[in-house]
Formats: sequence, C-alpha cells, structure tokens
Amino acid sequence: MAPNTAEPIAAEVDPSVYGKSGDLEKHMEGVKAQYDTKDKLEFYAQVMGDGTANIHFGKWDGVNLDEDGAYGKASEQMTDYMFDLAAELLGGEGGLKYVDLGSGTGAAALRLCEKHNSIEKATCLNLCDEQNALATKCAEEAGLGERITVVTGTYEECPFEADAFDIAFSQDAFVHAFSKAKTFSEALRVTKSGGVFIFCDLMCGSGEGVSDEELATFAATNMVNDWLSPEENVKACKEAGWEDVTFVDLTSDIRISFQLMLKKVEKILDAGNPDNIDEKLLTSYKQNLSNRIVQVDRGVFKWGVVHAKKP
Repeated sequence: MAPNTAEPIAAEVDPSVYGKSGDLEKHMEGVKAQYDTKDKLEFYAQVMGDGTANIHFGKWDGVNLDEDGAYGKASEQMTDYMFDLAAELLGGEGGLKYVDLGSGTGAAALRLCEKHNSIEKATCLNLCDEQNALATKCAEEAGLGERITVVTGTYEECPFEADAFDIAFSQDAFVHAFSKAKTFSEALRVTKSGGVFIFCDLMCGSGEGVSDEELATFAATNMVNDWLSPEENVKACKEAGWEDVTFVDLTSDIRISFQLMLKKVEKILDAGNPDNIDEKLLTSYKQNLSNRIVQVDRGVFKWGVVHAKKP
C-alpha cells in the first residue's frame, strides 16, 4: 500500500469555494478566486513575472538561474518556443490570426505581437475580469490595441465562429478545464482546417508510490476537475478530432520553475515583505512549492507541450 504522503490543504484555500464539486459554476468561481484578486495578481507578478505580467512557467535553456529577471526571461522563452513551433507546423506567411485560450494577463499575446509582424490579430479569451482589464490596459499602452482583442469567457464555450483562427494556443490554463474533451473539441471548432493546436500544461504523473489520495488532494486544492496524464491528454485530443498529436516532455523545466518560485517567495519573506503581499498566502505557497519540487521528483506531475493539427 502506498504511503499517505498527501499534502495538507493550503492555508489560503476556502473549502466552501475550492474543491472538485462537479458543478461548473462553482468550479469557475474557484478558478477566479485562485487568480483574480489584488493579492493573487501581486503575488504572481512578483513571484512568477519578476514584476511583469507574464505568469507562466518557464523554459530554462540557456537562462542563468542567478541573474535578475531569470524567471521572467524563462517565461518569455517558453512563449517564444511554443509560438515558433506552432508557426513551423502551420507554414505559410503573414496575416496570421490566433487565439490564446485562458490568456491570463495577456502577456503572451503582448510579447508575440511585439515580436511578430506576421500576426494580424491575437484574441485573448479569459475568465477573470481583473486579469482582462490589465491585459487590455497593457495592449493599449503598448500601441497594440488594434491587434490584440481581450474577450471575457471560458474556453469550454468559446464565443467565436467556427474556423476563425489559424492557431489555438494556451499556456498553463487547461489544468483548470472542467472537461478536457469539451475544451479540445472547442479548440478544434474555432480553428481553421490545416490549423495548429498547441498548449503546455501541468499534467497528472504516474510515479511509483504515488497514491490516488495524493493526486486527488492536489486536484481538489488547485481547481483541477479533469486531471489527465500526458497519454490521456493525447488520447483526448485525438478523440476530439485532432491529428498528428504529439507530447513534448518538459518536466525538468517545471522543476526549475518551482525552485525559482520558492526562492522568490523566501526572498520576499526574508526582506520583510516590502510590497505587503498577504503573509498567509506567502507562507502557504512556500510550503506548497517545497512540496511541489519533491512531488516532481516522485512523478506526481508531468509538464510539457501537446501540439496537433486540424485535418
């Protein structure tokens, strides 16, 4: 019998909001509570974005872990890696329209539109109002308001016509999908024939000694309703109608991301929390991130990219 190593429920979690309820509305309420508050926006900006709006996990090739802004650089490198791969799979030139499903603060669209004149239109679809307001503001300030559109909604019921985009793109958002099958089907519907689907995400691992209770506890405390392994995600994409579905394992990178996040939290606490982030939130995340690093080593999680094409 596997040992009971399930992590405790995080201190900041409100059990009346968080948890695998089976109720879509309650699930979306919990996702908003996890990201769309002043304290959470500030926390993610400082710990993952190095003071920027980019709050994605990073790709660490060639990044000096000790340099200032290392996490932000790795996050942007991951965005670039995914878009470059999608563009290569798509082929063609210019006039590209893509949708970012679960776009958060819109940082990926902002970076990509600044770098690539080939992008005619980037559409950000996201559930959280405060994040969307920040994304709209940043796009306007960067002079990209005409090329970046921010839409409030869920990627499981995309408010778009069929065959609208060349690329469906998502970074670290589908972990919160109520239904992966519905999410992948909606991505297929809004993507043009011959278009590309690419996403990175935290996925369920299958390490030796990992208990069902441990996986369920993580899912319940992180608004994960449909917790799939890489193989199950690939299968679900194929069943939705995607072809040439491939998983690229980048789990070693997320271990570094967790390590750097923990380092940032400890630095903030050691400095006396100068930005007055919720102390309970910081303390809770310090413990949780320590757990995450050990759990990656034990095979509780996988992280990487899935890419596919629409027939």
